Amino acid sequence: MNCLPDNGIQNSDMFTSKPHDLLRISGSDVLPADAPAWAVDALRSVPWVVVRRGPGPEGLIPVGVRGPSRAERYGTHVRLDDVREVVTPESLVTRTSCRDVSALRMLDAVRPLLDDTGQAWGPTGSVGFELATGQPTATPDSDLDLVVRVRSLRDSLPLLIALHRQFRSLAARVDCQVETSSGAAALAELVDDQPLVMVRTAEGPRLIARAAVS
Repeated sequence: MNCLPDNGIQNSDMFTSKPHDLLRISGSDVLPADAPAWAVDALRSVPWVVVRRGPGPEGLIPVGVRGPSRAERYGTHVRLDDVREVVTPESLVTRTSCRDVSALRMLDAVRPLLDDTGQAWGPTGSVGFELATGQPTATPDSDLDLVVRVRSLRDSLPLLIALHRQFRSLAARVDCQVETSSGAAALAELVDDQPLVMVRTAEGPRLIARAAVS
């Protein structure tokens, strides 16, 4: 975990955030006045947000607030000065939980499979949020959400195909996103034989020819 001082990030020129990074912020007062009440309550209890994909005005970071239910997700922006701590998915790969929840247990099963690929990876979604914050957010119905970051999709594709086959043999559902230089795509789509792939970019989702995804 990368702990930052409580008076904010000291060297803003060095700070970069990526989609799925988790940020501990100064509190619920960072929200705009028209934010829903549940989002204010959520940040009062657990002052953490997740970095969203997309552009943000200079000095602002696009983030999402998690509520108690899946329907409660709120997109907003936070100032760099309001960030107190940054936790990346990659920093969570060795963390464990004593809670008996399928998605949390599954992380132990997939860890050696992902480590063997040699790619940067980490848990996201409810599992990543729980491991970063200590708040019990994973439920019996939760998938294990993962992100894998590759430098070259062409070079990594054979490893990703093998990884997808291994995931399909597991008892719990694994939802894996692959971050490429073109954007993020679902692992299941990347290893399919369809000519087009849905890629999430900073400008929004786009259908891209499979051969053009890098």
